[in-house]
Amino acid sequence: AIAPELVLGDAVSNNPILFVTVVPNPSDFGTMSATFGNHIANPNTAFRGGDLWIRYPDGSQKNLTSAAGYGISGFQGASAIAVRDPAVYWDGTKAIFSMVVGAATQRYQVGTYRFQLYEITGLGPSDTPVITKVPHQPSDYNNVAPVYASDDSIIFASDRPRDNTVLHTYPQRDEYESAPTNSGLWKLTPSGQLGLLDN
Repeated sequence: AIAPELVLGDAVSNNPILFVTVVPNPSDFGTMSATFGNHIANPNTAFRGGDLWIRYPDGSQKNLTSAAGYGISGFQGASAIAVRDPAVYWDGTKAIFSMVVGAATQRYQVGTYRFQLYEITGLGPSDTPVITKVPHQPSDYNNVAPVYASDDSIIFASDRPRDNTVLHTYPQRDEYESAPTNSGLWKLTPSGQLGLLDN
């Protein structure tokens, strides 16, 4: 049976829809849209230029990252972004997502870029969205695929080494292709405590 609130063909829902736009990458190995190793934030694996959007029930849309002052059009340099993995909070008042900020501004420039977790509030049609970086996350590593837990903790995947004493092993590699891999699911509590989810 088809839910009455879904109009086929136009796919219009009575609820807002949060989504991201992504610049397509022709490679399917170790890039943002690949099945494995998709957490690396380098400009050649996570093309800059995507945004976080919302579609309202009346069909109107808003570029949330642009409205909050993130991202640029045209040449994708120091203020460029790539966005992924939005998840809405239980009451619909905020959402969490992963974003990388920055890219090279000239030829042969090499930088270090990481996906980090951000929260956004002000999702209403007449609201001005506000984006805040989530505190206490591993700032030197890629943090992706966040979701809210029922206790207001944040669960996410990270490539942070599992043991604080072996940080020199970064990045961890998979056993098949020796490609960078994440180290598992992590939990960040509201008080800022970070730990592996399987501990």
